Amino acid sequence: MAVAAVADPSVLAMAQEAGGGAADFTDFLDGTGDELVLAGRPLSWWTDTFDLPLQVSSGKQLRANLRGFLDVFKAHYPKGEVRFAGKADTHPTIFKLIGEEGAGIDVASPYEMKAALEAGIPGHLLDLNGNAKDDGVIEAAIAHDMLIVIDSIPELERVATLAAAAQKTPRALLRLSGYDLGAVTASAIFTAGLWTKFGINIDEIPALLPRLKDMPVRVLGFHTHIGSQITDLNAYLAVLGKMLELGALLKEEGHAFEIVNIGGGYPVSYLTEAEWDTLVTRIRDGFIAAKNGDPSKIWLWDNAVGALGMEPDGMPGKTWQGELFWAKYPKEKMLEAILLGEVTVNGATMKTLDALAGAGTPTLVVEPGRSIVGDAGMTFLRTAFVKQIAGIHPMLAMEMGVVFYAEAIVGLPAMKWAVATEPNRRDPEPFDTFVAGNLCFNADMLSRLKVSLQRKPVRGDILMIAATGAYSPTFFAANANSFPRPARILVEADGSWSYTHRRDTYDEIFSLGGT
Repeated sequence: MAVAAVADPSVLAMAQEAGGGAADFTDFLDGTGDELVLAGRPLSWWTDTFDLPLQVSSGKQLRANLRGFLDVFKAHYPKGEVRFAGKADTHPTIFKLIGEEGAGIDVASPYEMKAALEAGIPGHLLDLNGNAKDDGVIEAAIAHDMLIVIDSIPELERVATLAAAAQKTPRALLRLSGYDLGAVTASAIFTAGLWTKFGINIDEIPALLPRLKDMPVRVLGFHTHIGSQITDLNAYLAVLGKMLELGALLKEEGHAFEIVNIGGGYPVSYLTEAEWDTLVTRIRDGFIAAKNGDPSKIWLWDNAVGALGMEPDGMPGKTWQGELFWAKYPKEKMLEAILLGEVTVNGATMKTLDALAGAGTPTLVVEPGRSIVGDAGMTFLRTAFVKQIAGIHPMLAMEMGVVFYAEAIVGLPAMKWAVATEPNRRDPEPFDTFVAGNLCFNADMLSRLKVSLQRKPVRGDILMIAATGAYSPTFFAANANSFPRPARILVEADGSWSYTHRRDTYDEIFSLGGT
């Protein structure tokens, strides 16, 4: 996330490359003075109005990210369509903005569906996903002519039964899994392998296709969602080639092959490649130094090694085997690389665009989520105390828990942090520290990696975390310890704003005063 108009680039720059270098907050954040200015108002106005913690997203940046994908399709493959992964940031206001730009929504729950419909998204631009759809959501999808992404053979049979009862023939895709792609991301967010709860194994498809003629369901093609933060171009090319192979089989069975959906997972570069390499080296060197009697260089909580593979001598190697936080092809650049790359179809390697043309030019659908809203958001939180742990390492205790910061739960957070109070004041050396949350369990660590701040914070200082617009404020948000979920707001460059969540009240947390 790029933050311009900041006197000291090391203070709130958050790396020009974060989010692929395309983020532009020149008219959104100003750190040239003694107080950070956000969309024309001082930070104190925002915190006094909404309290802390506070989640802020830039509508301008969100639109720019979405247009990036649409522009790639316009330039290279006009039969491309975007379905925003609604789970990344769910709210009718967000969905309305998405619709205004000409994209649809990928929904996975009754309320995501309702929010999209209330935002004015037409049913034919809504894709229903998920591995455990109830009858109500399937019936609603049929009634609104949504595209149903079939997750299993039993689900296909259930959709057929409900479609027959409604005397309709819904549109559908078959979601595929069982690919051997290697360690393309962290296992918790890899959704296309052999051991995944999602999709139909690709080996089962040839036997399934002849059954379709007896079902009142129009299977128009295939869907694969590899996972989240996929930085490996070859993984996308491999699954696309396989889906084109299966598309030919679908046509042989007398069906149209109209849609191929390669899912989401388009990565955000939270760090530069050099910063990522430095981070991995610090984790490795810190582990080795601690094993040799010097714990001062530990960089990852409890002297863990993250996703570094271990060598026979018991020391970590140099290969990272999980989620990466930088990408050669971030956001829409990954889509462009796919379209300009090469795929292998039935043993023949060819240009992607030629392969799509040979398959009949099906509509190519993508489902970006994190890459649309991730670097459009930022989190502000207050420092409670600075303490020392393990006898040597500084740690901040913050007035916010991991339930407001999903990266701390699902992976190894490598976001950009800065002190937002007096943004241009700095110590001679960066202050490297672990960051803890305020919940009553030890795993509540906002950053198990040391973060580098421009100075040592004091009680009451406000910190800012960049690129937290996806999942962090919504996906795991909860009232643990009865803390209120914080306000989330969408802010435009002119200072206008709208709620996407009001700060919880005591009565709301405990369902008091209502019927």
